[in-house]
Amino acid sequence: MRYARYSMAALLVASMMFVVPQLAYSQAGTLTVKVDKGSYGAGEEIMISGTVPAVIEGVPVAIQVFNPRNTMYTIDQVTPNADGTYSTTIKVGGKLGISGIYTVKATYSNQSVQTTFEFTGGEAPDGTCPAGSCIMVEFEGNRIPVKYDMTNGSVRGIEVDPDFTSIIISISATDDGELTITLPRKLIDARFDGCVGDDDEFIVLVDGEEETYDESDTSSMDRELVIPIPGGAEEVEIIGTCIIPEFGILAPLVLAAAVGAIIVASRKNQMLKFLPHH
Repeated sequence: MRYARYSMAALLVASMMFVVPQLAYSQAGTLTVKVDKGSYGAGEEIMISGTVPAVIEGVPVAIQVFNPRNTMYTIDQVTPNADGTYSTTIKVGGKLGISGIYTVKATYSNQSVQTTFEFTGGEAPDGTCPAGSCIMVEFEGNRIPVKYDMTNGSVRGIEVDPDFTSIIISISATDDGELTITLPRKLIDARFDGCVGDDDEFIVLVDGEEETYDESDTSSMDRELVIPIPGGAEEVEIIGTCIIPEFGILAPLVLAAAVGAIIVASRKNQMLKFLPHH
């Protein structure tokens, strides 16, 4: 009888040796997710990893990745290891693999955490965006690639504000740096005579305050601006004289020619009424 009690006590102690570490891990652990780098280029492998608070048999970690348009790029399920760690890898590409800030969301046992990374060098959905940092700007049914480069920060998105003849760039500046952006003339321009005169200066606002800039490169197709960005800045607005949707800078000329032709035809018809008929 005494030996039976000793045996049961020994069995209880032995079982506690296995249970206690799991309880301690469950109380001390937290759900985490991270990527191995902050920025990736085309073709690079992105490693996603983290830890779970406690391993639950048969319960995987759900990994969701959203592109800069907040469209789900991919979803995966990963079984955590016995020590609570997990990892998986993805590559960004294809039509949904546009350049910009991606969000990685990990969900496990009713808990969710997320992190972000920047993808630079992807192609735009229509394949026109060249290698390097680039965002497709949608306006009036058009999709126009805008190239950019930003030091000590990232560009999150670009929107068109036709009412103020401007584009609004959402940014995240971790420290003082510069934003170099190439503005296609078929999207926005600054000219003395609307859209057809000589080049004029843009007005640049950083978080609502006017900021000076340098124009490093100008061509018949693009204008490249270099804008100083203070740390903590969240928005850059570039104001021009015309937003050019579907027809580009030829639109005013085409419209003027069409109106002129109508006027000439109308006057000709009026003159014919007064000519003698034979």
